[in-house]
Amino acid sequence: MVSQAQVMIVLKPWLGGPLLEALTPTVGEIAGRLNGFSFGGSRDGLAAELDSLLFRAVRQATGGRMLIALEDGTWVRVRLEDFAAMADELMLLPFLELPTDEKQLQSLRDYSMRYPSLSALRALYTRFAPLQTREELAAIASVVKSCYPPFRWREWLQ
Repeated sequence: MVSQAQVMIVLKPWLGGPLLEALTPTVGEIAGRLNGFSFGGSRDGLAAELDSLLFRAVRQATGGRMLIALEDGTWVRVRLEDFAAMADELMLLPFLELPTDEKQLQSLRDYSMRYPSLSALRALYTRFAPLQTREELAAIASVVKSCYPPFRWREWLQ
């Protein structure tokens, strides 16, 4: 089960602690939506829903300026594409709770073929590694390294 604390951990590097505290109701809503995720359900739109939900909440909290104070005191302007990245990173939370069986492996593979999701690839590479060949894992690593900036994969992919 995805908790509000897990959502906050994922979003903190992007949005900073002070803003996240102000967005506590939104964080709870995000956790609830992530807990409703299933491959048989409305998966097609969940990342897009989270993207829109985050955008609206941050826009409202910042008065439309989209400027955020991070933990180290620096100010950053959140870009539109950052919300899609945040939503995708949030999708990792339910992916990591999937049972590691062939059915879930295939569902996650199908998802990763339909949607540009680093989180789906990360779950395939880390959580489902024992069910895949070296060649399959190498292909995932190659796609990740060629399609995403290193700061998004450096901690889990060598």
